[in-house]
Amino acid sequence: MGPLRRGLILAALPGTALAETCALQRPNWDGGPVSGMDEALQLASSPITLILLALTLLTLRFRSQWGGVVVVVLWTILVSMLTMLDPTGTRELGMAEGCVGSPTLFIAAVAAICVATILYTAPRSSGA
Repeated sequence: MGPLRRGLILAALPGTALAETCALQRPNWDGGPVSGMDEALQLASSPITLILLALTLLTLRFRSQWGGVVVVVLWTILVSMLTMLDPTGTRELGMAEGCVGSPTLFIAAVAAICVATILYTAPRSSGA
């Protein structure tokens, strides 16, 4: 085994930076890989998500069109922050280590919530 190959194998092993990332992002991580469902539950139980869910329920309860638009924009900002705003790159490091899962299921659920909110609060057409 040549030095280049040995260096590539050692580079693929988790290092101290990855371990520090997992300790920072998920302090109670048990060492097992995080699935998409686990990540979706983790993201859904955050305080900002629970506040947005309560605002969505209030919007649906009162059938407010402008409230629906505001809530959908807030959900969009949350998903954008989750997917695009990571200047340090710790999310990718956590995903490589296995302590952070893919947020795809959470994003799909948020998209379904936004579509349902827009459809439910849309103005009713008067049937003639």
